[in-house]
Amino acid sequence: MSNTLNATFQIVTPMFIGGADQSPSDGIRPPSIKGALRFWWRALNWGRCLHEARNESKALQFLHQQEARLFGIAADGQNTGQGLFLLRVAANLRLLTKTQLPNPDSGHQYLLGQGLYNFKEKYLREAIPPGEINISLRFHPNATSDERHSVAEALAMLGLLGGLGSRARKGFGALSIQKFDNANFKIPANTNELATTIRELTADRFDSLPPYTAFSMRSRIDLIPTQRDAWQLLGEIGSNMQLYRSFGQNGKVGNQPAERNFIDDHDLAFQAGAGNRINAHPKRVIFGLPHNYFFSSTEKKIGFNAIALKPEGSWSDIGDKRRASPLFIHPHQFPDGLITAVLALLPGQFLPNDWRIGIAVGNNKKPLYQIAADPDWSVLHQFMNRFPNRHSILESR
Repeated sequence: MSNTLNATFQIVTPMFIGGADQSPSDGIRPPSIKGALRFWWRALNWGRCLHEARNESKALQFLHQQEARLFGIAADGQNTGQGLFLLRVAANLRLLTKTQLPNPDSGHQYLLGQGLYNFKEKYLREAIPPGEINISLRFHPNATSDERHSVAEALAMLGLLGGLGSRARKGFGALSIQKFDNANFKIPANTNELATTIRELTADRFDSLPPYTAFSMRSRIDLIPTQRDAWQLLGEIGSNMQLYRSFGQNGKVGNQPAERNFIDDHDLAFQAGAGNRINAHPKRVIFGLPHNYFFSSTEKKIGFNAIALKPEGSWSDIGDKRRASPLFIHPHQFPDGLITAVLALLPGQFLPNDWRIGIAVGNNKKPLYQIAADPDWSVLHQFMNRFPNRHSILESR
């Protein structure tokens, strides 16, 4: 494999990315891409590291050592390193102002969440529009062929399942790989080729639940073929998620009858808001934390959040920890312009051993009490089962 890699990606959906001021004015920066590459490299290489180490603790050490060598490590008083490649980004994309962004329906609004959209102000941030970007990597001469290959696989997976920016796991800022020079990689041209490619990239999987979000035999990936545009497709997926998850008001979710699949969740939160101690958490926390409720009848806010045990034994403040969704929504665009939706479920340890789910009522910054996490992965499988024309290319065991 060559010492350089060049890949062209299509931004499929608006990308909400930016620096400290949350503005995309400085474009897509190399650190953002490098962070995404780290994520997909870790997801792909857990099985290989576990196979070589034969022990979870040793496998984690082995993985972190390899990751530090490849991607670099910040100075920690003892170690520092630059990594084995330099990364450059080339793009010539105008910004979409808040008023230029596409009109969202209720499904888009549900996926955007309150951080990007609300009914009063509409869009809250500018975005980078669909268009092409080029990513080039130049490896250090000390990089081995296997090391270069593993980074190339992560770059490919970024363009098959991933994206950049806020709400990337909900389908915004999706990246689809279109060209890949100097790599032994064939760009998928249709859903069959996409299925084959993903199976090949994820062949090294173990049956045990990974300690973090990674590919395993518990992973599931479905394709939803379509010839419609990506924005419409994303809205339909959002509408399905809203109908599946929401309790609704007056028996309605939007203009449709409420399904009320999670009445027990609603009742649990209501009991917590009424001051009653509960001994379980809502099943829907599996979609990610924090998980919040507001009851208009009582004007009570109830929050279920990830909290960590501090060294002195007290619980951390509500809201300082999060658990990202293990479900990835990715509108993928083939080189001919056709779109398919990829739904990827990557189960892993839901919370670290010393974390709990804290319950807070109102604006309290301290949890009233905490509950051990008991994730129900079937909740996500049932959501994926809603799409009758789906094609499962990785099936969970």
